[in-house]
Amino acid sequence: MVPITVGVPVYNGADLLDECLACLARQSFRDFTVLIFDNASTDATPDIARAWAARDARFKYMRQPRNVGAIANFRDALLASDTPWFMWRSHDDYTADNYIEALYRLATSERGCELAVPTVVALDLDGGRRPAPPPDPEAFVALRGQFKLLLNHPGGWFYGLWNAKAARKSCLPVCANYPFATASEYLTLYGPIMDGAVRGTAETEIYKRVRRTTTTQAPKIKYTTAESLEIRRAFVRELRRVRSERDLPLGLRVAHGLFEPFYLRRRLPSLSKIARTWARNLLGASKRSSTPRPA
Repeated sequence: MVPITVGVPVYNGADLLDECLACLARQSFRDFTVLIFDNASTDATPDIARAWAARDARFKYMRQPRNVGAIANFRDALLASDTPWFMWRSHDDYTADNYIEALYRLATSERGCELAVPTVVALDLDGGRRPAPPPDPEAFVALRGQFKLLLNHPGGWFYGLWNAKAARKSCLPVCANYPFATASEYLTLYGPIMDGAVRGTAETEIYKRVRRTTTTQAPKIKYTTAESLEIRRAFVRELRRVRSERDLPLGLRVAHGLFEPFYLRRRLPSLSKIARTWARNLLGASKRSSTPRPA
């Protein structure tokens, strides 16, 4: 039985998909299946994916009948897998050639490991390289280290190697209850880190492309004040759901409650920032409405 499925959710990713799939094809560990989940792309994505499926029997192409949204496309890739281990791969990321081998060795040798994670390196489009600190093995098992990990871990850990049952347990409720792309990976990782079920290695790396250059920042999704507040409320509800599902001792439950404001500040815009943005937008709208239009 093939032990690993790699889910590649993609929408209009023709610019980088071929490089992503080529990286998977040359992995030193070869016993895996790749499920390319095309979210009804309108560019050359289907042609690239079909070419890989024809070239390499490990690659399978699935196309959504319509665009179902990013969250649902990631979910469907997970649900389609039937192997003991699973990983997501973003179409614009790539990894070291030993990535799957190193994470599989770690996941199957460490007792209690439900997610094996790499060192994460952010790459700017102009070539800038910003590696996150490599995973500290001691931090994963010590209680103080787990709180530190919750604050500081990179979102790229989401793309590590998951025990497939643990991935479903962590991801599917988030998909159902939190239909936003913003910070969803942190909600998915919250439970496994709390449980001490994550292990990391500095033996391999994932390269996350950040769409910015020295002079141009990546475009940001702009939310209305009401949307920002709803995202924050939904995020808090999910944090509390994750905690409520665990039989935590009273002291630890209190500690997580006290920790929550610090975690929110790290992962989402603060209420004061949302209020400032609302005030600026209101002031700008007021100025525009008071400016006389040319005759």
